[in-house]
Parts: sequence; structure tokens; C-alpha cells
Amino acid sequence: MSEKRPLTQINTSSPGTEVAAETAAALASASLVFKSDSRYSSALLMHAKELFTFADKYRGSYSESIPEVSTYYNSTGYGDELLWAASWLYHATGDKSYLQYVTGKNGEVFAQWGSATWFSWDNKLAGTQVSVMFQVIGCKFYPLFSFNLRTCSTFGIRMFKAY
Repeated sequence: MSEKRPLTQINTSSPGTEVAAETAAALASASLVFKSDSRYSSALLMHAKELFTFADKYRGSYSESIPEVSTYYNSTGYGDELLWAASWLYHATGDKSYLQYVTGKNGEVFAQWGSATWFSWDNKLAGTQVSVMFQVIGCKFYPLFSFNLRTCSTFGIRMFKAY
């Protein structure tokens, strides 16, 4: 790549919720991969929690805080990354506060339960819904709903609320 690659950073005055939350999700998932190395896995999980807390507390779009990145990364929102990170943190920790984050008030605001139809760099809602459904009700229902994400995620949320 021959283009200039300027250094950018997110912080409390220039938030980048998408970047921090996506990194938290990656670290939480990596903590599962490296579970056999408990020290490393714990460090990954500790940093995932810290980044998630930062992302949630200092909300703001990366491409709005640092406009020069919008040419390469123009996010349409950060809610999906917050939910994605919380679902991975729930998976990695079993801490129900992360599940509540996804299915409670933040889920009502960001999740679009039952209507997500794709998964991409800019929209992780479908992945979050499937992840939460599998974690809450288990994979035993997968064959029943594998071709209908709307029914599957709606059913999963109903099951969670009954849980």
C-alpha cells in the first residue's frame, strides 16, 4: 500500500465505539480460543471487558470523531458492535449482565430483533441474534429454524424472557 497511513486514536474526547467494541468482541472470542493458557486467556478477557466498558461509556462513531477515516471506514452506527461485544463477553464469561445488556434496554434500542437479514463489517445484528439464541436455548433448535432467522431470533428472545 503506497498511501499515507496516518496514526489515529480513540479516547474520551474522540470516541470510536465501533472500534473499541469490535476489539472487545475479538479479544473475548480469542480468550476462548486460548483457554488452555489461562494467564493469556484471562488477560485477553480483562482487556475485552475494559474496552467494552470504554465503548459503552464513551459512545460516539469513529468516522464522526475522526472524519478523515470516513473514506475508508464510514460506519452507519455503533449499536451492533456494542451488542456483538456483549454477546461475546457473555459467551466467554457466562456473566448474565452481558446477556441482559443485549436483550434488555440496549437490545430494544439497537437489535431490531427478528429483522436482521445479513452479517457484515458494518452490521453484526444477525450474528448477535444467532449467538444469543444458541447460548440461551442451545443448538438443539437449529434444524427447526436454520432457514428463518427472523423466527429463530424472535423465538430465542421469547425463550430468554421466559428464562
